[in-house]
Parts: sequence; structure tokens; C-alpha cells
Amino acid sequence: MDEKKVNVLKQSIDVALTGNVNVVIVSNLTYDKQLQTDILTHLKAGCFIISEEAQSREIPRSLELVAQFAFETKFLLLLRRAISNVDLTVMKLDENNFSWVEQVKDWLMKHGKSGRKLLLLSQAKRSSGIIGFFRCLRLEENGSSVRVMLVSEEVSLTDTSLKDQMQKGLAVNVLHKGIWGSYRHLKLTETETREDTKESEITTLTHSQHAYVNTLVRGDLSSLQWIQSQIFNTFSRGNGIDKELCTVYYAPLNFRDIMLATGKLPPDALPGNLADQDCVLGLEFAGRDSVGRRVIGIVEACGMATSIAADKGFLWDVPNEWSLEEASTVPIVYSTAYYALIVRGKLRKGESVLIHAGSGGVGMAAIAISLNMGCKVFTTVGTQSKKSFLLRTFDKLDSSMIGNSRDTSFEWMVLDHTAGKGVDVVLNSLAGEQLQSSVRCLADGGRFLEIGKVDLSNNSALGMAFFLKNTTFHGILLDALFQVSLDNPEKAEVSRLMQEGIRSGEVRPLPVTVFQNTQLEEAFRYMATGKHIGKVVLKIRQEEPEKIVEPRQEFVSAISKTYMDPGKSYIIVGGLGGFGLELADWLVTRGATKLVLTSRSGVTNGFQELSLRRWRARSIEVLISTTECTSQSGAKKIIASANQLGPVGGIYNLAGVLRDGLFNELSKESFEEVSAAKVRGSYWLDMCSRAACPQLDHFVGFSSVSCGRGNAGQTNYGYANSGLERICENRHDEGFPALAIQWGAIGDVGMVMKDLKGGNETKVAGTLPQKILSCLNSLDVFLGISTGQRNLSKPVSAVVSSVVLANKGVAASTSSAATVTISSIVANIVGIKDIKRAGDATLAELGMDSLMGTEIKLALEINLDLVLSPNEIRGLTFTKLAEMDNRE
Repeated sequence: MDEKKVNVLKQSIDVALTGNVNVVIVSNLTYDKQLQTDILTHLKAGCFIISEEAQSREIPRSLELVAQFAFETKFLLLLRRAISNVDLTVMKLDENNFSWVEQVKDWLMKHGKSGRKLLLLSQAKRSSGIIGFFRCLRLEENGSSVRVMLVSEEVSLTDTSLKDQMQKGLAVNVLHKGIWGSYRHLKLTETETREDTKESEITTLTHSQHAYVNTLVRGDLSSLQWIQSQIFNTFSRGNGIDKELCTVYYAPLNFRDIMLATGKLPPDALPGNLADQDCVLGLEFAGRDSVGRRVIGIVEACGMATSIAADKGFLWDVPNEWSLEEASTVPIVYSTAYYALIVRGKLRKGESVLIHAGSGGVGMAAIAISLNMGCKVFTTVGTQSKKSFLLRTFDKLDSSMIGNSRDTSFEWMVLDHTAGKGVDVVLNSLAGEQLQSSVRCLADGGRFLEIGKVDLSNNSALGMAFFLKNTTFHGILLDALFQVSLDNPEKAEVSRLMQEGIRSGEVRPLPVTVFQNTQLEEAFRYMATGKHIGKVVLKIRQEEPEKIVEPRQEFVSAISKTYMDPGKSYIIVGGLGGFGLELADWLVTRGATKLVLTSRSGVTNGFQELSLRRWRARSIEVLISTTECTSQSGAKKIIASANQLGPVGGIYNLAGVLRDGLFNELSKESFEEVSAAKVRGSYWLDMCSRAACPQLDHFVGFSSVSCGRGNAGQTNYGYANSGLERICENRHDEGFPALAIQWGAIGDVGMVMKDLKGGNETKVAGTLPQKILSCLNSLDVFLGISTGQRNLSKPVSAVVSSVVLANKGVAASTSSAATVTISSIVANIVGIKDIKRAGDATLAELGMDSLMGTEIKLALEINLDLVLSPNEIRGLTFTKLAEMDNRE
């Protein structure tokens, strides 16, 4: 009751019914005669009674039974005072045309203020728009005198049940599958959805066999989640050329993953088209291939997943003496070291090499390879304990040749040991001043191998004088080898070196720290601190004792996502409009490769042209059709064109026409024009697709909250959208895919922005504009629900709604702010459990490093719209953060 903002009063019957009461809740009314007398004495017209009854008894004749609901061993009765229908006019509508529009206008003009009631009766339940018409009309002058009744064609108008229902005097009466009822918006329960307070988005969880890891909010490690993957669809359609479907058992973390997740490395810095993909985390894995053999491999991205499309050229068998946990520490570090030192750096026996971050994965692999070649090895570490570890691990290392990676003192160490000459090769992962010092450590003719990403992505200056010593600079991007074929010389050489290294024993497992697949944030934060030695690995599943065995099915709790079949085509009616273009682009990001976009006027502006060029540059087939779907021949032609590209997988009707005005000013022609695209178009797409689209997954009509909640001045638009909803309901009842979405006002694009000249504060039917990204997120949820991906406990209607309620915007933001404070977010990032104990120490004094600083910077910008410099962030205290929370 509190959530619905219902005022509950506990009072005696006579006192309660003298006030402005809408509902009276009692117990055993049919048994208690005195209670009946009290209620009938004071009950006002329009007031309802809910009575809990222990057993079914006769209802007093002065009361009308509206509805009855049985639960456990009791009954709930909904009652009201019996009324007379002497002043009720019943008008049966012929919805094959709109001649009834003038009839209703005439009645309202003559009797609207007389107290009489008009019941609009429709038998066109399969496509009637009368409900949406009524919702809008009741908000206009004299609209309160109208009632509505919707039944199917099979119901006889002389049926006593119709007369009994009319006697109840209800505003909305819908007969569905033999049961009288109405339409109400019911919120999806928390078990079906969850709300991300940072993004104000609704997401749904599912148990998925195929999922990957990503951040929901870029730069926020606390938003790391498992997300449903489309990998199975890709392989089931035979699109895995040169790929091997592998099951992941262990997924190591790499520095690139930390940089991406914390927002320090932008996706644009990644090679190829990775910036356009959702899944970019994970470069390697250990698991089993499609026949159950134990393998390790490196991948371009998405290695942090339950299953992976692995490059066949970068797969290696795991030795029998290794566990998959041990094997997972090997692929990327040794591949990178071989590629950098041998393939690109041309390291030769007896040369000298400086290897930074020697206790890290790549550092240890590079040291092992270099020492095995008889090279003179210099290295750097960040702590004394890491130096001691290296000396224990590599007995050929010289203690005096291990420097500090936290400052530039290693430069003097190298120059001192080489008599000022420098080293032949530098394998660098440091940035800033340490990078410049590393450059000065290079000998004449030396090779500088850059495996770090920070200075490369920031386009940091190096200085041309570097090359006066006949040196070369190499940016080492192992992931670039995924863009080339299997017979590429460098790719083949890396694969060969790995194979020989594993066989000879030069490649050895590294120390490992293991986190479970539910400890995503903990794993990333641990690696971000730089305290680890060797590798940090996520354990996805338990390894079986058998060396060759088919992996059993296992599932993770993941955010559900809807994916499109790349082999199917997708029709968008109104596809060149603002929302249509956004929807088309979203379908492409979800796997669609064949689109049919319809528009009466075709391509008319530069943005449409730009969108088409971008899609076609990505090998997306796009067909533009000016054919209208409002006739049988037109709908057939559109579907036939789509089937030529591929079997139709989805039909989306976004078409809409606005001809707003108060009902008494509208003509039947305005109803015909507005209803054509919504009702006739949806009807013929429905009829024609039933036989022509046997592989159809989605049939979606875009409706409006104007018909769900009502909006004065839009009776024709409410009628049209309501008709579309009834068509989708009928499809749903007959077992065909169908979904009608009542959108509120749409921000960024669409009718509110274009036709109504609105802005972000424009109210439509009590709603504020919903951002287009939020709309697409809601669409994702609805599509998943309609296709049964969510395993919900109850069936969901074919009609759903997504709106931003204007009168709840302030309350929602207040609730969110009270739940999450910037102090708690920063404390989580820095690892402070008790804020009070931090006192007035600055974040720098509390151990904040550069990665933490980047994450805090993003948190301040996202939550407080506050931009601070790195120095200002280092000087923050929790006292200052608390003041920010209070101001907010």
C-alpha cells in the first residue's frame, strides 16, 4: 500500500463512509447482517467493497458482485451498490469503417452533460482500438460519461452475461477467454528484473551456458558482471571458419583487461573492430576443445568467458603433467615474449636485454627465454620481496642487475654494468619518465620493444633523436596477429616457438593466484594493486580427472541479452525514422546482417545516408523499400524481398502518424489516416507472415502509452495503437510470436522531438522522455521475456510498457542517492572498510594508485558531474567526500 501511495484508514464503517473513501475492506460481509446494514446505510455511489469470506454465501440483492477471487480456503469478493441502467445508451460500433466517430460526437454533444451514460460496444476484439480511444476520450470534456465493452465476434449480443456485466456499471469491460476483466499495468517483479542504480536501467538475469565478463559502467569495477553470449548461435550456423569452439576452465587476467575495465584504456585503442564489440576482456584461456582435449590458447578478445571461439592457429595441447590451472598461466605471457624478443626483436644468443616488471607474467617468461639463450639479463621489480622471488626462481640472475621499476634508478644500473654502452634489447611496459629512461638504456643499433599500452594510446612523444643511434622502435601488439591468416609468417613463427617451447620445457607454468567466477571485482582489484607475482586467474569450472572428456553442461547467472541470427533478415517498418535507425543499428550490434528498412519517402537526409554507408562498410546487407504494408499486396512484397536476403527472423512495425486534436474537432478521415499504418499495416503483416515466415522469432509493434494511460487530444492515436495491441494479443493467444510495447515519450529521436517539437522535459500522458539507450535496454528485456529466455514463473502479456513517470522522477533520484554515496563508492575502490578510521588522511596517503585514481575520477563524473584533476583527487579526504554527499 505504501509503494502505491494508498492512504489506509482504520475506522468504523459509519465514520469511514462519510469521508472520501474509494474502497472499504471488511471480513465476512455476507455472514454479518449488521455489517450489511451499516454498509448499505452509508455506502456512496462509486465506492467498492472488498470482503474476505470464509465460505461462499448468497450476495445481498442490494449489492452487485463485480469479481470473485479464490485463494487457499477463502474467497475475496469485490462488490458495489447495485445501480440502474435506465439511462444507459448502448452503441454498437462497426469498426470496418469510422462512421461511428460522428455518431459518438453527436451523442456527447446532446447528452454529455445530462448524467446519462454511453456504452461503446465492439465485437472486433482481434483488432479493435476502442480501449485506447476510451482512455484518451475520458480525459476530455464529457468523456467521463462513456463506458466501453470489448467482446469477440462469437459472443451473442443477447447473451445474458453481457446484460449482467452492463448492470455492474464498470467503465471498462473486456471479455477474454470467457472471463470479464480490464487492462492494468503490472510492474515486473524483482525476481524477473533488477535495476542498476548507476544506469537507471532494468536488466534481467538468466542461467546461461554461454556468457562473458564485462563492466556495465565503463571504469567502474563494481559493475563487472557475467553477460549472456551469442557464441553458440554463431557456431550453430556454421560461421566459425578457422575457429574452434572451446569450453573455458580458467581465464587469466592481463594488464590490458585492467586498463579497459578501469577506463584508462579506451576501446578505440584496440585493433580491428574490437571497439564496436561489447566483449573485449580476456586474451587467453585454458580449457577443452570441441572433442574434449585439454588445450590452451590466446584470443583477440572475449577470453574471459564460459566458451570461446578460439583461433585454430593459436591453440596448443596441454602436457599431461600440467593441470589446466597451471597451463592457464602460459599462453599470453610466452606468446608475447616470443613475439617481442624473437620475432620482432631478433634477439640473438649472448646479447644483453632489459626486461621491465620481471615478476609479472610476461617478465618471467621473457627472463626464462633470454636466460635459456645465454643472454645477459637486466630486470626491474617494484618491491624487495619480488626481487627475492626472482632470485629464488632464476638462479642465473645477478642480484646487482635487478633494479627498481618505481623510479628511474635502473638507468644508472644498466649504464654502469655496460660501461655506458647500454643493452641490445629493451622489453618495456613502463610509462612516463620510466619510458624515457628506458630509451636512454638502449645501445647503438638496439631494438626497443614496447608492450605497454598507456603511452601508445595517449600518443606520447618519444623524440626523433632516439633514432640517431641507428635504433628501432617496435610497438608489440600481439592481438594484431588475429587479423591475419593462418599462413602469415609471423603468426606461424609464434605458434611454432610456443609448440617447441612447451615440448622442450623452456615454457613453464608461472605462480598463480586463483579467484572463483563469482569474485570478478575482487580479482580485478587485486591485480590492479600490482601486488601479485605471476598470473591472476579466474576459475570458471572444475577440471575433470580424465585427459579427454566432453565437458558437462554448466551454467552461470548472467545478465540476459537478446541476439539476432546472422542468417536471418529483419524488417523494420518506418526504419528510416529516428527510432528506426537506432533500432536497426542495435539489431546489427546484436548480430543481424540483413536488414529491410521501409519508408514511404525513402532516403531523404545525410544521416540516413551515413548510417547506410557505415552498415554496408561492415558487410551488412540493407534493402530500402518504399512499399507500404497497409495492403495485402504491399505486405507480401516486403516479406518476399526480405526472404530473398534470408528467412525473416523479425518484423518491427514502428510506423506512426500524428493528427492530434480534441475529439469534437477530429474527422473520421483523421482516424482512418492514423490507423492505417498501425492497424491495417500490422494486420496484413500478421496475416502474410504466418505462412511466409516460418522461422519468425519476433513480431513487434511499437505502441504508445497514450492508449495505455490516455492522453487528451489523441483519441485517434490511442485508437490506432490499441488496435495494434489487440492484433499482437491475438497472435500471442494463437501461439505466434508477438509483442506490443507501449512507449512513453522518447528522448533524443522520434515523434516527441520531431513532430511535437519537444525537449527532454516534454510530458506525454504523464511521462517524461526516455533516453534512446534506455529504450533499447528495455526492448532487450521485453524480447527476452517474450521468447521465453527468462524462465519466468508466470506468463507475460503480449502488451508491455516502458515509461519514465513524470511525477516519480524526483522520488526515484532521491531514493538512489540515499542508497549509494560517493564516500561508499570511493571506499570500495580504495579498499577501506571503515571510513571513520580513515580520519583526515588523503586518498594518496591511504594508498590510492593511478588506476584507483582513474576509477574515482570516473565515479565523481558519473555520480556528481564533478571533474577533478589527478592532484585534486589525491588530496581528497573522506571528510571532503562526506561534504560532497551532503551537498548532493
